[in-house]
Amino acid sequence: MTTGILTRDLKNSDASIFQYVRAQFPNIKPLQAEYKAQAGPLKVDGTSASAGIVGTAVDLLIRLRLDPADVPDAALLLFPLNVEYHDEIRELSAVAADPSDSSRRARAAWGLAQCVAAYRAGAAFAPYIPSLVRSGQFSASLLMEKSPADVVAELTALLELADRELIPALDAPYALGPLFDLSKLGDGQRIAAEADLIANGLLVDVKTQLGTKTKAGVRTDTITPDQVYQLLAYALLDYSNTYKIDRVGFYSARYGKLTAWSLDTYLITLADRAVDLSSARADLHSLMLEDIEFI
Repeated sequence: MTTGILTRDLKNSDASIFQYVRAQFPNIKPLQAEYKAQAGPLKVDGTSASAGIVGTAVDLLIRLRLDPADVPDAALLLFPLNVEYHDEIRELSAVAADPSDSSRRARAAWGLAQCVAAYRAGAAFAPYIPSLVRSGQFSASLLMEKSPADVVAELTALLELADRELIPALDAPYALGPLFDLSKLGDGQRIAAEADLIANGLLVDVKTQLGTKTKAGVRTDTITPDQVYQLLAYALLDYSNTYKIDRVGFYSARYGKLTAWSLDTYLITLADRAVDLSSARADLHSLMLEDIEFI
């Protein structure tokens, strides 16, 4: 059996989860329209930096804002047995969690995000961090020193916007980077699925997208079908109801907007009918267990 990857399988028409969510929950347009109507104007523009690494840095800054003791596992796993490397990762995490200096937090988060990106992509595709570690040059101070000034300014603005618009809307208990019943590492894993955060039952997917440009050159924020279904899949994959999810939403980091729905409303709107959450979770759970291989 090959483990599936949620973001990939939701785009793959041969994957069981792709077929299930689109057959059972096809009515995405009302949610897209509601999201777009609430989005508002772009507040933080992008830079020339990698959008993916910026997005990871924003996720890390939000997580460390909610739990200053959090250390990203993905960064540690890049060199799982290297004690010196782990010490530097913990130093970066501590600086990124320190509220006294937004610029230093941004620099540290950019360094951490590069480590996470290297783990996810593999050393062959993201060689910078591995080459520093192997040459003995890797350090928290070096990564912070090398952080581009425009990226630091961008991340600082995104962090300050999240502090105003997202953090006050979140309540403990928090689950940061939550995994679900069939996405936990081990022999029972069927699909790799790690959400951004759950705050007291509110499942939040953080987006750092710039949005599409109108003919007038103005950016507008929208959500794609894949994004709608990813949020749905997270909620349905919580088969054991571990996280007590009762609301779902997107936080658009560049627009400073949290758009959320009750889970019942989200399901009913997508299905265009009444939905029994326990039954839908059981159906998807059975489907995942029956799959022999994910393409």
